[in-house]
Parts: sequence; C-alpha cells; structure tokens
Amino acid sequence: MSMRRVLSIVAILIALATAAVSAASPQFDSTRLYSEAEFTAAIKPYTDSIARSANDAEAHYWLGVAYLYAYQLSKLGLAPYAGRFGGRAVASLERSVQLKPDPAAMLALEHAYILVGAVGRWAGLVDRLLAATPPIPLK
Repeated sequence: MSMRRVLSIVAILIALATAAVSAASPQFDSTRLYSEAEFTAAIKPYTDSIARSANDAEAHYWLGVAYLYAYQLSKLGLAPYAGRFGGRAVASLERSVQLKPDPAAMLALEHAYILVGAVGRWAGLVDRLLAATPPIPLK
C-alpha cells in the first residue's frame, strides 16, 4: 500500500473520530437540580471530550452551559457548591466561541458576562455581534 493511500485512510479515520467525539457530547439537562456529585457526573462527558480534544467547540459549549446553569442556581441558594462556577462558565463559553462562533454559544456567553458582572466584555461581544450582522434592507 502506498504512503499516499495510508495517509488518506488515516485522514478519513481522524475526521470520522472527530465527528464521533463531537456527536458524543449530549445536551446538558437544565431542567433538574443536581447535588455536587450528580453535577460532577453530568459534566464528565464534556470534560472527557475536552481531554481527548481540546478543540471540541461543542463540548466547551455544553460544559459552559452546565457551569452557567449551576452558577445561576447558586445565586438563588439552590447549588451552594457552584458559587465559583461563573468564571468557569465564561472560560468554557469563550473557548467555544473562539473555536466556532456559533450564535447559541455567543448568546450563552453574553448571558454569562452579565451574570458575572463583566459589563465591558459583554459590550465588546455585543459590538462584535452587531458588526457581524448584515444590515436590514429598508423598503
């Protein structure tokens, strides 16, 4: 088998494995309350996926959403273990947006900035979103 053919097969396998890792990131269930141990178990698929591939935008997004959800609950007194998760939410969501500027990730990041009081960073993100938005034609 030629070296070119081997490299082609390896490239295909890597692409398939990357797609499988990304597709393996389940959505975080934000409809329930978690104990600290349950929360740790719930985010394990995302942390494992990131450990395998630091550039998995989807895993960073869902990890950020999970941290943001827990942080919101901590503000309400429902998740005392999550009081410091605001910074983790921001970091994960920023990484997700950096890797893949998806509108859902940008909106979650915007929400995280507001919750942690990072108004300057929030304004910068809003400016970025507005600059990327095509103008609405006037009739």
